[in-house]
Amino acid sequence: MDVIVFGAGAVGLGLASALLAAGERVQIAARGPTAAALRAHGLLRTGLFGRTETEPGTFAVAEDAAALAGVADFVLVVTKAFDTEAAAEALARAAHVAGGRTRFVLCQNGWGSAERFARHFPPARIFSARVITGFRRPALHHVDVTVHAEPVRIGSLFGASAGEVAPLCAAIAKGGLPCEPSEAIAEDLWAKLLYNAALNPLGAILGASYGALGASPHARGVLEALAGETFAVMRAAGFRTHWPSASAWLADFYARLLPPTAAHESSMLQDLRARRRTEIDAITGAVVELAARHGVAAPVSSAVLALVRFLEARGTP
Repeated sequence: MDVIVFGAGAVGLGLASALLAAGERVQIAARGPTAAALRAHGLLRTGLFGRTETEPGTFAVAEDAAALAGVADFVLVVTKAFDTEAAAEALARAAHVAGGRTRFVLCQNGWGSAERFARHFPPARIFSARVITGFRRPALHHVDVTVHAEPVRIGSLFGASAGEVAPLCAAIAKGGLPCEPSEAIAEDLWAKLLYNAALNPLGAILGASYGALGASPHARGVLEALAGETFAVMRAAGFRTHWPSASAWLADFYARLLPPTAAHESSMLQDLRARRRTEIDAITGAVVELAARHGVAAPVSSAVLALVRFLEARGTP
């Protein structure tokens, strides 16, 4: 199977490491310093699912879409959410790698990436992935698996059968990262958005881990308000998830979802510390936009969105 991993951050390298461990043919699209490190040192994965090492030269590295070679069976798009449109445009120009059999798997946070990709490619070839495994990069060629809640799930928001991504899921799982096809990916993505909208911006504003937020009665009040607004927006927009109400989700959140990730700090907090642009617009921004579109009040989400944008603007060069 020929797979392109388009984006070489922590999540992209984590997925690539699994595919390489499974023996698949992989190309990684990476920017200059990361591309150089991968070519020189290969790819190392450590952490929860054990150690894997892929020698340099056993996989291809390209610095842009034009340098990719051959038609891919799957392209995993693992850019930041705000780069989705640019990734779609670059891949659309690289017609030599995106043939009629190519399936695109979008691995971004938030909501809205699939609609952006559908402007450039047939919707039936676009799939979405829900990733709630935590990765970090101790070095440019080294990814470490820090937390894991549930398997990666991949499916279509446009009605295509999840069976089309079953070979990809099997390969990722064979390579050591639990992964499965999903016929309910919208529900899966909204479950992740509930989790991210409640924790990521609040953790970024307060500089706190997920566990610290859950342990504080003060933070819990804001967290629960964010979850309630997100759930109301989801219902108004015509979607559903695996829980019948925000209160049911919160009960499961405190009992089952939060404990395995208690020590984790959100990527949004890490981005602010590194003075990088955050994904706030694809997470809380998407909630606020849908709230306005469907006439739902979301005052807490709007306030949190404004605060993160302030911190982002103050810290970004």
